[in-house]
Amino acid sequence: MYDKFVLRNLEEGIIRGYSWHLEDPEKVICIVHGIGEYGGRFDRVAEAFRDKNMAVCALDLRGHGESLGKRGDCAPRNSVLDDVSELLRYAEEKYPGKPLVLYGHSMGGNIVLDYRARGEMNDHPAGYIISAPWVRLVRPVPPLLYKAVKLLSRIAPSFTIGSDINEANLGNPEKVKPFKDNPMVHNRISALCAVDGFDKGIGFEDGTAEDDRRAANIPTLLMHGSQDRICDVNGSRRIAERLQAQGDDLTYIEWEGLFHEIHNGNETSTGDEVIAEMAGWAQDL
Repeated sequence: MYDKFVLRNLEEGIIRGYSWHLEDPEKVICIVHGIGEYGGRFDRVAEAFRDKNMAVCALDLRGHGESLGKRGDCAPRNSVLDDVSELLRYAEEKYPGKPLVLYGHSMGGNIVLDYRARGEMNDHPAGYIISAPWVRLVRPVPPLLYKAVKLLSRIAPSFTIGSDINEANLGNPEKVKPFKDNPMVHNRISALCAVDGFDKGIGFEDGTAEDDRRAANIPTLLMHGSQDRICDVNGSRRIAERLQAQGDDLTYIEWEGLFHEIHNGNETSTGDEVIAEMAGWAQDL
């Protein structure tokens, strides 16, 4: 089980943090969650890392969990990247000298891809784990709707719409069952958060996103489920192809038959094999 802490105490509110502590860990995993959820929802994954002598810390993104902001308003992106820097800084101060691994899932994967490319401390982690990142959506947003949301992001950036996530598309029913019933979970996304995610996804895929290249040689594990019904696996395939072609230290694993939350598997898998793969990869860094 985790302990809670205040990661940032800002004028407009706090950024909540979670810690799965160990006295002398081999490494420290820093988790960035996806849209609508919160850091504490990764308890099962974090405990698996801790069983392998790796401490874990996570945050609630803006507009999520117990952090500041209107529900779903995970924006502006530069402020979100600052929050990730604070998470890394917290881990470095709590566990001096221990290697860090930055791990992001779904929208968190989009954020971690962005952080890897241009974050303030992007050369600090010993490794990156990127799980089912939001690059493309399986159901693309119609161009006219995207234009409307883009306009809305300029005039009413915090206006929220439903994120339309179907629990059945996430993973093993027993593992994701608490999703809808959990009061810490919501189904909102703000106009600016949506535009940030869409625009970054396009840039990651076609190579136009800003990239200072400081993290190019840092080992990166990119994984996606072949039956993801939310974030299109082709986005991850394209990113893997592009980054490997330009010489980045990137390993791509595609999990046959697994859904969006690969750590939660599908109807017949619990996702334990994915968690074991991540833990083993991190141990070997």
